[in-house]
Amino acid sequence: MMHPFIKIACVFVCAIAALSLAGCSDSNIEKGAACLQLGDYEMAQVFFNKTLMRNPRDYDARVGMGKALLQRAVDNTNDTISWREACLHLDAARTLRPSAYLNGLLSQAWFERSRGQLEFRDTLGALTSLTHAIEYDPGRPEPLNAAGIIYFHLGEEEKALAILSRAAALDSGNVTVLFNLGMIRWHSGDINGAHGLWLRALKRSPKDETVLYWFALAEKKLRESDAEKRLNPGQ
Repeated sequence: MMHPFIKIACVFVCAIAALSLAGCSDSNIEKGAACLQLGDYEMAQVFFNKTLMRNPRDYDARVGMGKALLQRAVDNTNDTISWREACLHLDAARTLRPSAYLNGLLSQAWFERSRGQLEFRDTLGALTSLTHAIEYDPGRPEPLNAAGIIYFHLGEEEKALAILSRAAALDSGNVTVLFNLGMIRWHSGDINGAHGLWLRALKRSPKDETVLYWFALAEKKLRESDAEKRLNPGQ
């Protein structure tokens, strides 16, 4: 039987978009942005750093350095130094020019940090990182989904249900969240509730084998229960 809660959203890779170059005359910023587009994050750091050495308050260079360092941390989950430096640059950019965009990047940075901590079985550390990810961007369902799974495995089922329900309210069609909510219902004995959630997930992703398996299992349980009631109407 497949292990429950294998659906931990696969939206992990940080978006490394090109920097806006409108009105920007710094050739190092342009070169760093080009390197980001090409995936050459090491060289991007070199160019952004040249600008920061001359002007520490350069917004584009701070954001570029943050993105490049964050990608390096994503590629190596044990690289906590790159992750810390990424957050430092992104927070500095946020001080210079607050925006929802930077909040999203910082949320992603903390989310990536939680992944590395989970790989090393640092559950409490991962929960702390996910809390920061949620604080920076409360509208993202992925950190909520991950936190809900962790709380479920810690035995805090009600808390897990509340967090995953919050994620579902943000994105009612999120297959990962619907699946995990269904698993909580299943383990609490609410087969009807699980069946309904997995049906919603299947409507969004009809070829998802994991959801299909558990939905079929719920269907079988419900049919058996109906048959039992017909055979023993008084019970």
